[in-house]
Amino acid sequence: MNRGSAMGFGRNAKVRAKDVVKKRLGRGIAVEAIDEPYLVVAVLGQSNAHGAGSGLDRSGLDAPHPRVHQWAASGRSKNTIVAGSNPLFHEVPSKAVGFGSTFAAHLADATGRPVLLVPYARGDSGFARIHGISWDPADAGARVNLFWDSLQRIRTGLATTPGNELAAVLWHQGESDVPLLTGPVYAEKLDSLIDTLRGEFGDVPFVLGQMVPDEIESGDANYAVIDAVHADTPRRRAGVAYVPGPRGLYNSETEKIHYNGEGQRELGRRMWEAFAKISPSVRRSTDTA
Repeated sequence: MNRGSAMGFGRNAKVRAKDVVKKRLGRGIAVEAIDEPYLVVAVLGQSNAHGAGSGLDRSGLDAPHPRVHQWAASGRSKNTIVAGSNPLFHEVPSKAVGFGSTFAAHLADATGRPVLLVPYARGDSGFARIHGISWDPADAGARVNLFWDSLQRIRTGLATTPGNELAAVLWHQGESDVPLLTGPVYAEKLDSLIDTLRGEFGDVPFVLGQMVPDEIESGDANYAVIDAVHADTPRRRAGVAYVPGPRGLYNSETEKIHYNGEGQRELGRRMWEAFAKISPSVRRSTDTA
């Protein structure tokens, strides 16, 4: 083994060791069982999807919604249904605010139906392999393939209650691939992810949130390239919504890469509005039969 390979192995070993600890942390808020099918919403991608927004307000803005639950993927509540409030239990537990809970609350309020979030995002992850981890459906050599693992989480979430249906996939990712992939390669891999997911679950709406606009403008020049791929996705694939993100709502001047809590909640609201426009099959509670 050469020195570079040894260093890479050592970094990956440290990541694996930290994962073991993180995945055991935390317990979700218990909920009463709901005796009706869920609208299932998968939350996939990297750190902004995972929830990295500062300003968590557990008793106020981020308090549990009575009809929003989650299929926990980690922590002591793994493989159980608990409250779908921030922070969510992704592949490793989040500690901050994400957009998924806000989206789900709007969906539950509009339809009158319960919503089950399936959180499975991970910070610093991309289609390019990072620490042995990848979102690329074609990467059979990855130590962890988040895409295929997320499909299994969606399958098991759908199986929790008879009649559950996958209503939407929320995707937020790209930052880690900015220095690693060209625009055409990124587009090919994103399209493959959408196509493979729909090959499994049908033509589910796919809602794609924009990376933080302030980071796009002040960061690596390739940010604009990946953002352009995101914005063009509705042209390449039907049933996709690209959602521009709010400006000025990031964690700090040294952490523009992450939306703050207010920005995450606003992005969740915008994602809901975009979803509603491309998903006429999701009946609102105010609609008549």
